[in-house]
Amino acid sequence: MIGSFAKTSVVKAFPNTPIRDVARLMAENKVGLVVLVDPADPERVVGVVSERDVVRAVAYDVDLNASVDIIATKSVITLDYGENVAKAAEVFRKYGIRHVVVTKGGKLYGVLSIRDLVREEAIFKEIAEYYEWTFEPGMSA
Repeated sequence: MIGSFAKTSVVKAFPNTPIRDVARLMAENKVGLVVLVDPADPERVVGVVSERDVVRAVAYDVDLNASVDIIATKSVITLDYGENVAKAAEVFRKYGIRHVVVTKGGKLYGVLSIRDLVREEAIFKEIAEYYEWTFEPGMSA
C-alpha cells in the first residue's frame, strides 16, 4: 500500500510564492518536490514544482521573483493512499516523473518518490506479489 511508504511531512507552498523561495524550501528541506496548495484549503493540491521545473526556470532566465505558479505543473498526478505500490512504479515509468502526490479521502496525505521505492525491500516484495513474481533479497534483474 502506497500510504505505508509515502512521506507525510510534505513541503508545501502557495501558488503566489516566489520561485526563489520555493527553490530555497527545496534546498533547506532536501526535497525534490514542493506541493502547491490552495491558500483557502491547505489540504487541496493545486500544483507541484519539481527540481526540474526550477532548473528549467533558471536555464531560460525566468524571473526568480515571479510567482511559482508560472512554472508549476497544474495537472497533478495523484494516487490514493490504498493503491498498490506497483501502480506507483507504473506511473513513474509511464509519465517519466520522480514523485507522485498521495491522497487519502481526496485530501493531501503525502508524497512518494521513486527513491522511496528503491530503498524499501518490502516494496519490491509487494510489487512482486502484485505481478506474481518470486522475489528474494539480493536478487537482480
